[in-house]
Amino acid sequence: MASVSLPPPVGGLDQRESLADMPADHAVVLDNFFPDTDRVSIRRGNSSFATGMTGNVETLIEYTPQTGTGELFAANAGKIYDVSAAGAVGVAVVTGKANDRWQYSQLGNSAGHFVRLFNGADTPLLYNGSTWVTTAIHGSGLTPANLVWTNTHQNRMWFGEKDSLSAWYLATSSVSGSATEFPLKGVAKLGGYIMAMGTWTRDAGDGMDDVACFLTSEGEVIVYTGTDPSATATWSLIGNFHIGRPIGRRCMVQAGTDLILITQDGFVPLSRILTMDRSQSRMVALSDQISSAVTTAVREFGTIYGWQPILYPKASMLIFNIPQSVIKSHQFVFNTITGSPCRFTGINAVCWGLMDDNAYWGGADGVVYKFDDGNSDNGANIEADAIQAFNYFGSPASNKIFTQLEPIFESDSNPNAAVEINVDFKILQTLAVPQASSADAGAWDSAVWDASVWGSDGDIYDGWRGVRGRGRAGSVRVRINTNSARPSWIATNVNFTRGGGF
Repeated sequence: MASVSLPPPVGGLDQRESLADMPADHAVVLDNFFPDTDRVSIRRGNSSFATGMTGNVETLIEYTPQTGTGELFAANAGKIYDVSAAGAVGVAVVTGKANDRWQYSQLGNSAGHFVRLFNGADTPLLYNGSTWVTTAIHGSGLTPANLVWTNTHQNRMWFGEKDSLSAWYLATSSVSGSATEFPLKGVAKLGGYIMAMGTWTRDAGDGMDDVACFLTSEGEVIVYTGTDPSATATWSLIGNFHIGRPIGRRCMVQAGTDLILITQDGFVPLSRILTMDRSQSRMVALSDQISSAVTTAVREFGTIYGWQPILYPKASMLIFNIPQSVIKSHQFVFNTITGSPCRFTGINAVCWGLMDDNAYWGGADGVVYKFDDGNSDNGANIEADAIQAFNYFGSPASNKIFTQLEPIFESDSNPNAAVEINVDFKILQTLAVPQASSADAGAWDSAVWDASVWGSDGDIYDGWRGVRGRGRAGSVRVRINTNSARPSWIATNVNFTRGGGF
């Protein structure tokens, strides 16, 4: 009898390597397990936070003042509601709007802190921490209601009209008034229109430099350096770069000093793709390890509203929302420390937002949910599923008869896990979802893992389970169904005998 201990799949979901060459700490499936540095843990749950709306919550708007607590607003059914506090929403703070898909940016000046909102259909909005107004933006040839994207760059608000290659900007520190056109029609080599603008902080060799990045619908990134676009002596074009076409208006997120973009080529960091040809971009994409899954999602769901990245530093997560339909979504989630990816299911988000370092998402049911809260999805079970990489256990040529598995968990209560062994790269679909875990104590030798439930934090749950499998390579599958426990999977022991015919 041989016994081997396997690491948990902290390397994350892997759809790049072949099943025969996958590292031992990677996973063929990793749903609702989040990979940390030394373990994988079932994700936390979601709780109903703001209710009383009907239909899709399509935008969550964060207001972050210079001092004090933040605020959160939700756009729904032509209205905007204050959802900063839990419970039923009150009277809408804004009504009569044609579009709920707002883009926004924030800027502080001597008069206070402001958030500007644009949606390509309605007169732009301005919020100062107490009052919502439609303070005018004007410019020669500008139709303010057509403004659809915005960015704050070098203490200056920028914005642009839909289906246009012209950007517009205000005076430094201004949030309204006269706007100046900055045309890119003669600069954009691939045509199309500006989808979004972001700020990328690069090391120019003599210190950090914030540069302006315009992203077009054709996948062209146009990069400028400088602070004043009217000063030709200091404002200059760095270059034009070709990447995959962006997916959705909410296609970028600031992550540290970098910009992460959602494109046809995956989730790509701007700092790395601007130094190479597009044909090489997949190799440096953050999503390289799950490239096939992302490519499939883009092909099948790329036109559906709801694609959005969000950085959630509190839990070291970078989340990419992937809409599958109007009412269903999943997320690809990366550990920002290790880069390891996984997939979250059961979170049917239309949009995401932050308030005071907490993450929230809006659903198609008119509810704003608080993410990473509790151990259930608003009372519903969380189903976690993991299939580890196939392993030859040191001898690729020898047959093995697998007899026992012992996954080891650290948990606040009985994880009630189900396990099986897959052999020779065949993924079985026979492992049923186990009964939901319970915080109630179980008797020794009668709980699922042959371990008593102690009821305290950080207990170790282990115990051998009989399995049947024969082949050269084996893969452990673990499924957990929970609405109370939040186990961390820290190792798996495997017993097998060598030899045996087929």
